Amino acid sequence: AIILADIENEPDDSQSLVRLLLYNNEIDIKAIVATTSTHMRTRTASGTIHRIIDAYDKVYNNLRQHDDKYLSANVLHGLVYKGQESYGMAGTGETKTSEGSEKIVNELLKEDKRPLWVCAWGGVNTLAQALITLRTNMSASDLTSVISKLRVYTISDQDDSGQWIRREFPSIFYI
Repeated sequence: AIILADIENEPDDSQSLVRLLLYNNEIDIKAIVATTSTHMRTRTASGTIHRIIDAYDKVYNNLRQHDDKYLSANVLHGLVYKGQESYGMAGTGETKTSEGSEKIVNELLKEDKRPLWVCAWGGVNTLAQALITLRTNMSASDLTSVISKLRVYTISDQDDSGQWIRREFPSIFYI
């Protein structure tokens, strides 16, 4: 799963991240991307994600006593990416890739038959940028094949990118 979070907008994303870390032994986390949203339009807060992972590190040894599949804080820190620090579709375009959008592209292009879940707790312009990059660099048939792996679950439309994705890519599994 790839998580898109407008963390710091309100406590819910921090609380959700704590729960996600508690279950990281069961969920194949590919990335946690700090994003903007309608509530936080001009910045991302990856530092807060790192601080929560630092707190997780304090209980890591206890968690490992119960299951050795828990990821270390060092591994989790390596899964944190920044999305575009602009709001919605204004933050997308040929020159507006971000660490987060590049990670989504790379995960979609991997030889993995499993679906790639993108769970959006904030805005989805990072996903929109990944789709723009793919569409620019692939044939239509290859693009159709790649995005058929994509599963998107959003907590409402927190920017104008969700509507754009659904309009431009109607075949994407989008909840």
